[in-house]
Amino acid sequence: ERALFLWNNEYIVSLIAQNRDQILPIVFGALYTNSRSHWNQTVHGLTCNVVKLFMEMDPRLFDECSTAYQEKQEKEMERLAS
Repeated sequence: ERALFLWNNEYIVSLIAQNRDQILPIVFGALYTNSRSHWNQTVHGLTCNVVKLFMEMDPRLFDECSTAYQEKQEKEMERLAS
């Protein structure tokens, strides 16, 4: 929860924007999971704000990370089913 509050700081957001190509692929899985099913409403809301920010910041990169994440999840499901 506290880490998500950093996104309210414009300086931090500007640093993240400059390095989004490295940051988004690392945090995408956690953001996706939290945006879908986190039990804490505050964390869920803050996560959705961060996801929206990334989507607006670089839609192409967001789509690439989303596709890569979905492919990774599908491979993991196939591996577990075998």
